[in-house]
Amino acid sequence: MDLSHDRQHMKQPELIELDVAGLTSHGDGLACYGSKEVTVPGAIPGDRVEVWVGRRKKRGRLVARVEQFLEHGVPRQEPPCPHFGVCGGCRWQNLEYAEQLLLKQRMIGDALRESGILAETVHPVVGSEDLFFYRNKMEFSFGRGFDGELQLGLHVRQRYNRVFNLHSCQLQSELSNKVVCSFRDNAIRLQLPVYDLRSHEGLLRFLVVRTAKTSAGVLLNLVVSSYPDNGVDELVAGVLDEVPEITDIVITLHSGKAQVATGEREFVVKGSGRLREKCGLLEFEISPQSFFQTNTRQAGRLYALINGMVERECGEDFLDLYCGTGGISLHLAQKARHVLGVEQVVEAVIDARRNAEWNGISNCEFVAGKAESILGDLRAQGRQFGVVVVDPPRPGVHKEAMKEILRISAPVVIYVSCNPYSMAEDMGHFTRSGYRVETVQPIDLFPHTPHCEVVARLVR
Repeated sequence: MDLSHDRQHMKQPELIELDVAGLTSHGDGLACYGSKEVTVPGAIPGDRVEVWVGRRKKRGRLVARVEQFLEHGVPRQEPPCPHFGVCGGCRWQNLEYAEQLLLKQRMIGDALRESGILAETVHPVVGSEDLFFYRNKMEFSFGRGFDGELQLGLHVRQRYNRVFNLHSCQLQSELSNKVVCSFRDNAIRLQLPVYDLRSHEGLLRFLVVRTAKTSAGVLLNLVVSSYPDNGVDELVAGVLDEVPEITDIVITLHSGKAQVATGEREFVVKGSGRLREKCGLLEFEISPQSFFQTNTRQAGRLYALINGMVERECGEDFLDLYCGTGGISLHLAQKARHVLGVEQVVEAVIDARRNAEWNGISNCEFVAGKAESILGDLRAQGRQFGVVVVDPPRPGVHKEAMKEILRISAPVVIYVSCNPYSMAEDMGHFTRSGYRVETVQPIDLFPHTPHCEVVARLVR
């Protein structure tokens, strides 16, 4: 087929052949059909595919559905997960891990080039020691099948309004798999209603499972639309009979319409409602809503890597933005004169303060608030920092926070991100303001997915 042919008004899906040449920012294959870019889910560079292409678009690109693979650019392997292909998570589980790392390296390079970022050194990705069962947290959704049956699991790929029944995930612990199956079976037995997104009626919304990797702790957070509720209590009692290893249970009341696993009130029904986890050289207390890196062992290597990037700035004051429960701040405390951690989630700040006390660290201070507001106050006070660490949410730094960071004008910025594209865009603000990108070091915390943590050192 002549790929230079470009139909401006495709009405019916067409079966065409495409050569996949690149990757999207989400790790899908990227090809060209005439002047149009086409997203090819499930494909990677080097693949030749026969696909159906219609009028559906995503971010300005046509979206294809693979009919068959004609050639594989990289050999495939049999994925161990029975849900592979349906689940929206481990899209690269059918690739050798070494090939996954090369693809992640390519995505990082693409992100830097597209934003015009010239880094002096970009190191190879540091691979994860654990390839399976590495996650300490998973969030599951309740839903209804086509026949109305209760479901509990993860979202169907590219169908965020559909849930499939999960029985065996290869990323969470075997105990976590057992917890999910028990909750589903007991909810069906008790005929409890699932929360409906359209009618906003029903009870069960989310189940969040945290399993400590360095202790026997298991923390469950069941998110419901109404509590106290006898049905919820019976559900929890039934699960505890089947899975006595559970150490802590929290019921979160979420009566709003937003589809998030948070709410307006928490009820601790077993244990303290918190976990203790050792990561790197320290121990951390984790509450249901606290951010904590999901790959515990690899997170320890991440903190050591960040520490190594500030060797030349030992003894100065550090600022850690979006600090969560204090993972980076508390590890940096051994290098800094003083560390100030800033975090919007109040519960995480409370945990960070507890973690500092628990580990006997006295040169860390944590404040709750939006980064842009706290930064404005710090600048008004004339506070100066030798190093600013920025570890923002996946979309990147808020534009007002970025303005304040640049006004503080620290000599060194350590940027940490799980999204190389938003990271590269943010680094553009820094380079235009007089910073140079000295080092970029990727470290893989998310095997079998397109995601990768990236740490960059920027010098003014």
